[in-house]
Amino acid sequence: MPPTTSAPRDTSHPHQGLISSVIDLVKSLLLDRKWFWPFVALLVVGEALLGVLIIWKIPYTKIDWPAYIQQVEMFLNGERDYSKIEGETGPLVYPALHLYIYAAFYKLLPSIDSIRPAQYIFLGFYITTLLLVSTIYYLSGKTKHYPQILLIPLCLSKRLHSIFLLRLFNDPIAMMIFYGSVVAFMLGGKYGWRAGSVLFSLALGVKMNILLFLPGLLVLLFQYRGVYGTIEGIMTIGAIQILLPSPYFLSSAYLSKAYFTSAFDFSRQFLYEWTVNWRFIDEKSFLSRERATLLLAGHLGIVGLFAAFKWSPVPGGTLAVLKDGLGRWSKPAVGHGQLPSYHIPLTLFTSSLVGILFARSLHYQFQSWYFHQLPFLLYSGGAWGNLLSGIVIWLMIEYAWEITPATPLSSGLLMLGHVLILGGLFIKRSNGFISGREEKKVQ
Repeated sequence: MPPTTSAPRDTSHPHQGLISSVIDLVKSLLLDRKWFWPFVALLVVGEALLGVLIIWKIPYTKIDWPAYIQQVEMFLNGERDYSKIEGETGPLVYPALHLYIYAAFYKLLPSIDSIRPAQYIFLGFYITTLLLVSTIYYLSGKTKHYPQILLIPLCLSKRLHSIFLLRLFNDPIAMMIFYGSVVAFMLGGKYGWRAGSVLFSLALGVKMNILLFLPGLLVLLFQYRGVYGTIEGIMTIGAIQILLPSPYFLSSAYLSKAYFTSAFDFSRQFLYEWTVNWRFIDEKSFLSRERATLLLAGHLGIVGLFAAFKWSPVPGGTLAVLKDGLGRWSKPAVGHGQLPSYHIPLTLFTSSLVGILFARSLHYQFQSWYFHQLPFLLYSGGAWGNLLSGIVIWLMIEYAWEITPATPLSSGLLMLGHVLILGGLFIKRSNGFISGREEKKVQ
């Protein structure tokens, strides 16, 4: 057999080879799972530098921080009737952990009027949230690759940077703790679910919006931990909600009632002038009790539909899961390896989005409740399987949050974006059922 010679390299167009190599490198950086964490590191460095620049160059906006501090001062001065603690924007309507966190700010900051140290702490919250969310996307990729390019939109919101760094709202703190709970749930095991339940309750101890995730969490507890595990999770969450206020606010029946009716006020009325999602209706309709009733019915109905038809992607669906779970209380309702790795965040994030769709009002800081979840939901089916539609839906929602004050058009686009995502998630054919062998294959 004659010796073979390799084909000579084409050196006539060296620039083409260089361009091709650069394109391949960029594609790998954006899409290849082995480059996930180096890409996240780049985002973190960029966001840290941008955050410092924002803190130095853009003036802090005085909104809720002074009210939080006034409420803290009343608490530190001995007021224990929660219904009487108030600030310039109104009464204290957040659970006890919120009060303790801002009391820590009050005591630890060099001066409560020097806001910059607090801004740097919130920059730490921003980076921590980005890392936790990145971990959720990465862990979800064990059975269906969630490429790191999905993280880019998380760094593009002017409004979100403002919520964290220029407003110092409590919403980002609650969501940061919640994302920690999701990571714990995804890591799994008995202790992962217990730690996740503790973190979930601590997030709820900062702000009540965490309840929007509760329907999805109850489904997940039943699926992964069975009846006994569900009861344990509920008791853990409930016990922490009692322990948090108990040192100061539960010493009598009167104080206990004042605390729970203030911290978890479901009848709270919102101001029409600040609504982001309902500007396309008039103020009378916005304030009507009938609308509130219809929204609650819609919320419960859509959650029921997802629970019945989408949140148990195994053979036999929800009925099979209920039958198995109720037949063996101490065992998970779904066998090991039957649910995909992305099932936990997808269920929780969908549960929250349903609540956001039917919320009586959304204010600008509420964008932090679900902003980090949008690329995940769009990629999971909310974009109707089309990249262009996903980009358009994301832009619609982001545009709506950037318009101040909201207009009928911006509110309508926001609502339409939410409906489209939930519609895409609901009609998407479930391909979540995998075997344990298939799961190992994609890790």
